[in-house]
Amino acid sequence: MRNRSKARYNRIADRTLRIALAVGGLSAASTAAQAVDKPAPRRVVKPITHAAQSPISPPVAPVEAPPSSAPVPLAVFGDNMPEPGRATLSIIPRFVTNANSLIGTKNVSSQYIVSTTPWYWAPFASNLRVVPQYQFIQSETMTLAYGLSKDFSIVLAAGLVQKHSHLMTFYGSSNLIPRGMSFPGTDSLEDTSATIIWRAYQDPIHRLKFNLGMSFPTGSTYNQGGALLQPAGAYGIGRAFYGMQSGTGTFDLLPGVLYAGTIAPWSWGLSYRARLPLGVNNEGYMWGNYQELNAWGGYTWFPGFTTTARVNFNIQSPIVGNDWWMVGKLQSANPNFYGGKRIEIYGGAEIDGKLFGAPGFSVGLEGGVPVYQNLNGPQLARAWQAGMALRWKLGETGPSVVAAAPGIFKGPAVAAVASPVAPWGGVYFGVNGGYTWAGDTDTNFTYTGSGGFASLWARGALPSSISLNSQGFIGGAQVGYNYQPHEKAVAGVEADLQGLTVGNSTVNSWQGPPTALTFVQAQRNQHNLGTVRGRLGYLVTPTALLYGTGGLAFGEAILNPTFFTPGIAPALNFGVGNNGLFGYIDMRLGWAAGAGVEWMFAPKWSVKAEYLRYDLGTANTANIGPLFYGSKAGISSAGYAAPFNGNIVRAGLNYHLNWGAAEPLVAKY
Repeated sequence: MRNRSKARYNRIADRTLRIALAVGGLSAASTAAQAVDKPAPRRVVKPITHAAQSPISPPVAPVEAPPSSAPVPLAVFGDNMPEPGRATLSIIPRFVTNANSLIGTKNVSSQYIVSTTPWYWAPFASNLRVVPQYQFIQSETMTLAYGLSKDFSIVLAAGLVQKHSHLMTFYGSSNLIPRGMSFPGTDSLEDTSATIIWRAYQDPIHRLKFNLGMSFPTGSTYNQGGALLQPAGAYGIGRAFYGMQSGTGTFDLLPGVLYAGTIAPWSWGLSYRARLPLGVNNEGYMWGNYQELNAWGGYTWFPGFTTTARVNFNIQSPIVGNDWWMVGKLQSANPNFYGGKRIEIYGGAEIDGKLFGAPGFSVGLEGGVPVYQNLNGPQLARAWQAGMALRWKLGETGPSVVAAAPGIFKGPAVAAVASPVAPWGGVYFGVNGGYTWAGDTDTNFTYTGSGGFASLWARGALPSSISLNSQGFIGGAQVGYNYQPHEKAVAGVEADLQGLTVGNSTVNSWQGPPTALTFVQAQRNQHNLGTVRGRLGYLVTPTALLYGTGGLAFGEAILNPTFFTPGIAPALNFGVGNNGLFGYIDMRLGWAAGAGVEWMFAPKWSVKAEYLRYDLGTANTANIGPLFYGSKAGISSAGYAAPFNGNIVRAGLNYHLNWGAAEPLVAKY
């Protein structure tokens, strides 16, 4: 009887202990589920399984995510690190105004500039005749930051930029009489960039992060600036000057480091970043090294609203080299009149969307003015700069899935397991680089009429064709989506944008008899190329994909012929600088097709090798109006045509997000 009572007591005690532990486990699971909705810190409880733990095992210790931190100012780069597998999309409009010229720290008038500043191309023969009065720059940049792991993230950036200038032209023997104003403008793609951020250290107060990136030359260095008023009263159309171009034309290294600290409600930090060109562009120049240092402080008035004050010191070297097409008599055409030193102060605010019922969204604002400028000049000084960032933390508002409790008498709850996704399915992005060469090398000249061009061509002074074997490096980024419609098939779509550094795109020659010796320059340039293609592949193994691809291609095509015959009357001089640039610049649409192989060498990571053939058709200057030249024998016209096609061999690296991926199909290999 005593033994029976003891056994019954033990069973009741054991059951009571199981109930207490089960209730405790449910409480822990509930706490973890609630923590998912909090921005940081987040408690993550390891899944409990029957095989791994007994019903009376102690609770698993939670793993803390990196502590939350106050935001840094809008223009400070290197702090945006989404959680692993998550992304932040940002749209960042910026506005800059430059006005009033400086030489060093001294304000100078337009009359002072034209009366004392020599022309870059002939310093002993002439002074400047055109002076910039005002410049407005507006850019719209889109960035995508993705968390690769707890301590690594990648940031991709691309955008558009528009630039507008007001120029005053002077004339007369004194060179001091205003002739009038010109209002040229440009717009094009900016250079794109890809940057890796590494969290080297972080505790509840301090954090230290390093970043290293590369800028790709997708922006233009050959924009036409519009009509420019000449001292004689006529208008000329020529290439926009250095500061009006939207890109650098170079591959640039982007190193940086950031330190930030937080003791609520105060925050502070320091950052450094540089832009270092790796070589000159196709036009023969590169921008000087740019470096900046930021120091800031912030105050969080209440959760979700922080104000910041920032001091920026930046220094840039003058442009190295020059572009022979930029020969106008104004300060913007002098590569030595760029760069200098600035100290600027900014104020800003960071606002969390949760304050307005929009979790996952945030807004950043910042504007400032310079307090010190020492410029290589004469050069337009900075007047003010402002920007805004609209950010969306993709997926932050998504619900968390927690398994239902199996019952307190059935053991602890088992964590939910996500459905498996296809390793090839879903969204992916990456970078690539390789080599490109022209498909067709011949460029052709046509001359119609009598006299003029036709007469010079008959005398052997003008060519019928010139060979341009353009070739060089190509590199950029891609984004795509894959779907597995069959166990061994992968279908999808991919878009990419590339920068090209094709060499030998210009050929110069003198030809013809001594009485009609003619300088001829044939130039064919292409600085960017994009494609939107479908892909269809076959899985040789679960990790090896053979595929074909084809679709649309687009890119800007540039033709610039030059004719110069000084020994005849009237002298032939077309295509030299502002003397009536004769050429073709347009965005062209064509096709691209090829094949490749891709290998999934690790979860979410793949490498590929690919060949593409693209064709944008033939560009012809006659399509934008023929060029006429006359002599005593009559009037004739000239046209210049060149094909824009080529071959690409490249390698790439992709990271697969698996967003939108369907459940995998089981295949037998």
